[in-house]
Amino acid sequence: MIRCIFLVLILAGILTGGCGEQPAPVQNAGAKTVILYSELDNKFTENLVDAFNKEQKAKLQLKAIYELKPGGELPDVVLAEQRTLAGLKRQGRLKPVAFADGDRLPQKFRDADLSWYGVFYDPIVFLVNQQYARTVGQANICSWQDLAGKEQLRIALENLSDSNSTQNFLAGLADRFGEDESLEYLGNINRFIGQYSKFPFTPVRMAAVGDADVAITRQSYVFKYLENKFPAYVVYPKEGTPVNLFCVGLFKNTTDDLQGLKVMEWLLTSEQVQAIAQENATGYLFLFLRGFDEAAADGDKIWLNSSYLEPVKQDGLTNKWLSKVRFSK
Repeated sequence: MIRCIFLVLILAGILTGGCGEQPAPVQNAGAKTVILYSELDNKFTENLVDAFNKEQKAKLQLKAIYELKPGGELPDVVLAEQRTLAGLKRQGRLKPVAFADGDRLPQKFRDADLSWYGVFYDPIVFLVNQQYARTVGQANICSWQDLAGKEQLRIALENLSDSNSTQNFLAGLADRFGEDESLEYLGNINRFIGQYSKFPFTPVRMAAVGDADVAITRQSYVFKYLENKFPAYVVYPKEGTPVNLFCVGLFKNTTDDLQGLKVMEWLLTSEQVQAIAQENATGYLFLFLRGFDEAAADGDKIWLNSSYLEPVKQDGLTNKWLSKVRFSK
């Protein structure tokens, strides 16, 4: 009997040893890492990174950074607004690359020298107060000309000299209509603007609470708040509208073009990217809205800042707006 007990104990010891702690396997050992510099929202970016890494598993891993620090990690890929990539190109920090998926983009949405490729954009929209719309009729607030043609109207608009985004709006109008006509238009609606807002969300709040009839703002600023009971709704101007175009590019210092291109192609073509953008309520619209196998967005209605990407040109246009519109006598 005692002998049997000893045998049982010995067997139990062997089994316990066999099921005991083992050295943890090294995760992703040998996987290559691509560093992504992003100027987008951190949560949105990290969700993109997680989705890419799950898809690639141990083959390739993506890591995001949000600053370009002297002596810091050197990024391989950039995801940012067009003006940022234009600046990096002027500094000689981007590497021209050609790839088949990038060729699918209309020429308007990619750099002529292949330094960047557009992925999605943030349009300027009208946020219309529901009560005001019931008064004048929704059919009468559909276009830029509808705003200029009103006799009485309260418009909320951010100060156009405040940020890259507001300056892109100004430049997008000027690129579309020419400087003189765009400044004349802004002068016409200037009488409806009691005070230009200091903060981007102020026009959204003013339209929602009824302190303004229409806010001219970015879709990304309002998308998180839109719901059935929200007292304002979004209008896409029927003629088209200025946008912030977000693009991808490859840094000159990258040592593995093929791995960087995998990230760029994924951002441009993967349905997951669009799904994650929707889950994060970014408000961004994709250049291939119905999928990469379908037609690209209508470039005629997407007004880019193409002529004022250099600071000196943008500052010149902004100063003209300040003198001829905002502080005009």
